[in-house]
Formats: sequence, C-alpha cells, structure tokens
Amino acid sequence: MQLSERAMTVRMGEDGLLAQSRDDVAARIDRLDWSETPLGPRGTWPRALHTILRLMQHSGQPMFLAWGPELSFLYNDAYAPILGARHPDALGRPFREVWAEVWDDLLPMVERALAGTSTWRENLHLVLHRNGYAEDCWYTFSYSPAHDDAGRIAGMFCTCMETTGQVVAERALRANEGRFRALLDAAPAMMWVTDPDGACTHLNRSWYRFTGQTEATGLGKGWLSAVHPEDREVTDTRFAAAVAAQEAFSLDYRLRRADGQWRWAIDAAHPRLDEAGQYLGHVGSVLDITDRRVAEERQTLLAREVDHRAKNVLAVVQAALRLTRAPDVPSFTRALEGRVAALARAQTLLSNDRWAGADLEVLLRGELAPFLGPEDAAQPRARLQGPAVMLPAAMTQPLAMLVHELATNAVKHGALSVEAGHLLVQWRIDHGVLLLRWTERDGPEIAAPPRRSGFGSRVVDATVRGQLGGRIRIDWQRDGLDCHLELPMRRDMTEAFPVG
Repeated sequence: MQLSERAMTVRMGEDGLLAQSRDDVAARIDRLDWSETPLGPRGTWPRALHTILRLMQHSGQPMFLAWGPELSFLYNDAYAPILGARHPDALGRPFREVWAEVWDDLLPMVERALAGTSTWRENLHLVLHRNGYAEDCWYTFSYSPAHDDAGRIAGMFCTCMETTGQVVAERALRANEGRFRALLDAAPAMMWVTDPDGACTHLNRSWYRFTGQTEATGLGKGWLSAVHPEDREVTDTRFAAAVAAQEAFSLDYRLRRADGQWRWAIDAAHPRLDEAGQYLGHVGSVLDITDRRVAEERQTLLAREVDHRAKNVLAVVQAALRLTRAPDVPSFTRALEGRVAALARAQTLLSNDRWAGADLEVLLRGELAPFLGPEDAAQPRARLQGPAVMLPAAMTQPLAMLVHELATNAVKHGALSVEAGHLLVQWRIDHGVLLLRWTERDGPEIAAPPRRSGFGSRVVDATVRGQLGGRIRIDWQRDGLDCHLELPMRRDMTEAFPVG
C-alpha cells in the first residue's frame, strides 16, 4: 500500500478514526485523555459526535465543533492555523475560553445555533489575541446546530474561512482607487474610468463642469448623450471595440458644453491592469481641442491661399514676359524687373498683414518712393493725399500693378521724366468705392494722345475694368496725364490677372 509523501505509519484509534503518527490534530485527539474533560472518555461519546468528528478530519475546509454543556472545542487540521498559538491547547477546552476576547461578539450567534437556527456571516471583523497581541481579523462562517443520537441539539458546528488577506487587499485596493479618483478629480482635464465591461464608473469634476452632466446622467453609458448625435454612433463603436480588444484608442468628436455650445474634443485612453496583468477597464482623458482645430483649419486655408496667390503671381509674370516689348535686351530686362518688383512689394504688404489686406498709402509709397522725398521736404516731386484705407487682399496685387504701370509711364514719358514735373495722387472713399485721381503736371508737352497702347496701357485697362470691376477715365492734358479711377472695395473679386 502506497502512501503520500506527507503520510506516515498509521494506526486505528478506538473510535475508528485513521490516526496518523505525525503530529496532526487527529493524532492529538487520539492521544488526549478525554476522561478529564467535560466530554468524558471517547468510548462514551455518542455516534453523532464521532460522525461529525470524522467528517471534519477528512475535510480541507476549516471546521470546528463545540459539543456538550461546556461547548468543548474540537477542530480539524485546516482550522489549526486560525487558532495561532492557541493550538493545540484549545482541544477539549470550552468555547468561551478558547475565544474569550471575542466571546461577547460571538455569543448571540452561538445562542441562535443552540436554539436551532443557523447563522451566516460574511467578513465579520474580530480583534483576536491568538498570538499574544491584538490582530484585526475577518471571517466568513456559518454556525449550525449539531444534534445527538436522539435528535437533540447537543452543540454547534461551524465551517469557516479566514478572509483577512482578502479584506485587507480589497481595502487597500479601495484606498488606492480612492486616491486615484482624487487625483482624477484634481486634474484640470476631463478624465474617466470604466469597469471591464466598458461601463463608466467615474467621471471627474472637470467633466461635470464642462458638460453640465451629473453622476446620474453621466455614469454607465450616459456620457454618450453629451456627444454630438452625428458623432455618437462612431464614438460608441470605436469605444466598444477598444474595450473588447483591451487596447488603447484615440478619437475626436464634438462634445456639448454646459452652455449648449458644441466643442471639438480628443478622447484618449489606455487599458488599466492590476499587478497580475488582469484587465480592470479603461482610463482616459478628454481635452477641448476646438481652438487647435480652428488654427489647423486656418493654416490649411492659408496654405491654399498662398498656393493660389503664388499661381496668380506666376500667371502675371508669364503675361509680363509674353507681352513686354523693348528695343533691346537691357530695356526688356529693366521693364520686366520693375513689374516683378511691384508684384513682390504687393506680396510683402499682404504677408506683413497676414493676408488680411494692405494699406493703400504704404502701397503708393512703395512705388513712388524716389519722388516723395523726406516727409518734411518743401517741394517733393510726388505728393500723396487721402485718408487711411485698408485695401482688401484680393485688390492689393492688381492695384499694385496698376500703380506701377502708371508710375513707369510717368517716369518714362510723363511728368516724372523731367526735373520740373510733379505728381499728385489723391483718394477718398465714397459709398464703398475708392475714388483715386492721378494727376501729372509740368511734364513734357503732349501734342496728342498716344495712338497705340503698350503692355502698360493694357495692364491698366484690364486691371481696372476686368479685374477690379471699376471704371477709368484718362484725360491727356498738354503738360501731363489726368487719370480718374473708380474702384469698388469688394472682397469677393477674382485674383486672376486677365492680361493678354
């Protein structure tokens, strides 16, 4: 006959129990002189007592039996660790002496069992001195009446389990959870926690302040009601998939603020694991990214605008290359460089004002700088008169080209081509229309208007009528040009440059 490693030579006790020669509870029960206890010699014990004792000794569940008038204490190996230093002296002693320090706590349950009523307690807290000092302990157990051979209640039977480790761990977990949630509540960002099923178990104060929700409306899946209806299904589906896969996720959706305004938010989360790697749920944060999205959209629009303007500039340069005429290469180069420089100055003005528009006087000064002289000059070759006017962005480039062509013509053929000549540029706004007058005086004598129009003339005409949607009137005086422009200050005009 083979035995387990823990087993040793055995012998049969007088009550038929299998008593091992090792120092276990069964062996101690066999060796104890019961005649000196209230239970009396083993041979006088009722069959019911032997049956319950045999049941206990063959069970791995902690059990004890309190039998007879003094509720003498009997227990199994599994119960011995619960007794601590009181084992093995607790065998045969009255129950009230074995657990004297908690007898008052246990007595009501003992009395109910002896009266025929079973009792169940879960995680009962008791302060024990089983090892010579006070210990906080927790137990889950049942007390049941134990009957003798005649069916009378002769004692009390208990199955129990010490749950101290479990309770302490759960309390530590709750404490950690409490600290964790306190940290979440102190965070300026909106934060949330779910259970393993994906139900939201905590939303921090920032969430409630932002959305106006309460615990009653936000926990569980209630938080989804604050998500924009058009984003709700996608958000719920993505969230459920991340929970099922226990994986991190990030998504954008529109979130209703407490004042009813919809704001763009980014929701990012990671799975939460315990020390053993067990999935506990997700923890995530929600940030208002509306301002960032607006900035990104503006940047995208600006990039498109820059691309559009660059193409317009290239179109104008191509037109200038195609239509510029000159008797020789140096003349051609000078004419082309001047027109490209005018475009560059217009682009710089727009860039400085973040493409919102350009100051009209600054634009004019850029083209006429050599003739304006210092601000305190007594008799500058060119003078500017008019109120502050901010040109729409779409109007800036074509007007810069128009002014450049007028200035180029004045320098080559008009008032600015001679020392005595001078120029006066005046402007005002009348019912949303820019009225600009270009007046040249004391220039070379003009016997008659030019018979043919060059690139500059075509640029002026195409710009005013075709692009700016305005009107132009040119009067050729004997000593200079008189040009009257009427230009609507519209912001919806095209920026294409129809030259050719």
